[in-house]
Amino acid sequence: MGKKCECPKGAPLWMVTFGDLMSLLLCFFVLLLSFSTTDPAMYKEVSGSLEKAFGVQREDITLDIPKGIDIVSRDFNPPFSVDIILEKIKSAVKLELIKGEIDVEALSDRVILRLKDEITFAPGSDKLLARSKPMLDKIRGIIETVPGDISVQGYTDDTPVSGPFESNWHLSASRAATVVAYLLRRHTIDPERMVAVGYGDTRPLVPNDTPEHRARNRRVEIVIMQPNNPDDFQTKPLDNRGVLKQEPLPMD
Repeated sequence: MGKKCECPKGAPLWMVTFGDLMSLLLCFFVLLLSFSTTDPAMYKEVSGSLEKAFGVQREDITLDIPKGIDIVSRDFNPPFSVDIILEKIKSAVKLELIKGEIDVEALSDRVILRLKDEITFAPGSDKLLARSKPMLDKIRGIIETVPGDISVQGYTDDTPVSGPFESNWHLSASRAATVVAYLLRRHTIDPERMVAVGYGDTRPLVPNDTPEHRARNRRVEIVIMQPNNPDDFQTKPLDNRGVLKQEPLPMD
């Protein structure tokens, strides 16, 4: 025969169960308190890692007005590379590339656009042909959106010049300057980025031994240099007063 539960005289039976429940709850909360004890060294290590990962802000005393920052850290922004410039060029002058009017060469720190003489200038002239202007407008649009210095270089073959120019040096330099002036006419490119250079017949692509080779050597090259600090690039050539930093150029 089992022994009957003995309860205090006059106490109801449910109070025994209630007392057991309270004891269990007390043990439960004691265990929670013991588990919540923090190791100071581990806490500092974990909080430091989280601060670096999520960029927790600290209070710094500064006298300058805070400026806005990008949501994505600048450290994760990819550099403006030759590959990006090359893709922009291929997208803008795709038709000219297919026609063979422009050749593109990508080097480690620059992209070279070679404009053939037959679509840019008449023989012995430094006046732009009308059909070359839409192509130069597309190239201007590329230059407006990419950083880096721009070198416009004129080249000729070894045939002696005749007419208003004293030498191939004069002709090549004048052609380069003409292209620079056309690219700057819309006032959308900082003129400090531009340079015009004439090489005459001193740097041929191929030997000047056939008419076809001479035609290849007569060219204008637009060289887009990869910048050292692409973040400093500004699309508008304005000074501190908001005025264009170049003199108006003829629009004809």
